[in-house]
Amino acid sequence: MVIAFFANVALAVSFKDYDEAVSAGKKIRIEGASQGDGENLDALLYVPSGPGPHPAFVALHGAGGIFPYQLWWARELSKKGFVVLFIDHYCTRGYLCEHATDDSDRSRGNIMRNWQTVSPQQRVIDATAGYNWLSNQNYIKKNKIGLIGWSWGASAALFAHKVSGRLSLPNGGFKATIAFYPNLKYLIDKPVWERTGPIKQPILILYGKDDSLESDEAYDVLKSLGFPAPIKILGFEGAVRKFDELGGFRLKFHPSVGDFAKAFQKKAFERSVLEVNNFLAEYMN
Repeated sequence: MVIAFFANVALAVSFKDYDEAVSAGKKIRIEGASQGDGENLDALLYVPSGPGPHPAFVALHGAGGIFPYQLWWARELSKKGFVVLFIDHYCTRGYLCEHATDDSDRSRGNIMRNWQTVSPQQRVIDATAGYNWLSNQNYIKKNKIGLIGWSWGASAALFAHKVSGRLSLPNGGFKATIAFYPNLKYLIDKPVWERTGPIKQPILILYGKDDSLESDEAYDVLKSLGFPAPIKILGFEGAVRKFDELGGFRLKFHPSVGDFAKAFQKKAFERSVLEVNNFLAEYMN
């Protein structure tokens, strides 16, 4: 049972927890999907105790690679009964294999500014490879595999749902998605968004209302599209990018968007923990 998921853990999260989450991930390599570049994929695996079968998530990182706070989420999911397969798009292709540093790491800044070296399409294909790998493990509930992603990883997760009819995934495909700040305003007016299909599976979107890379208007448009899936969208007042990562206010720069702010916000983080809990209890049990 996962009803008590994350109970009271928000008040206790620390950098030590991040370090432990990084150490807990098992580095593995899985078969890639032939539709893309065909590369076998580096990944981190988190498995609950007990024989299973367990529900599972494929996790997708954003422009700066896999961060310790994202692995904290992965480890907490595994503690409460979920297998998490965290795909490393960058280490797979020789760009960045670091998981323990924060975004003051210059190598993270370099790949962040060149994140499209692994295209959104390839990220979706990598996610399907993760799904297929999990589907072949005997300790997985094959009809309970979801997606969780951050930033461009969340964008890829949304696209994975929109192209699900083309993916021919077994057991009905991805069951639900948790998307942290998925850059929707850069997606929703693009032809590729309009050409792909409707979202048919449950989605939870969490973003900061003061995040300059997001916009309330884009989410209003998403709600107006009338997709058949239940889509819950929560924007947090006063929150910016990475409201779920411990750390103070800092400005980052990307040549295509200029300066943007990042900072932890305790209120937004704790509400996210509760919302994730409720979402999982409703759709992934």
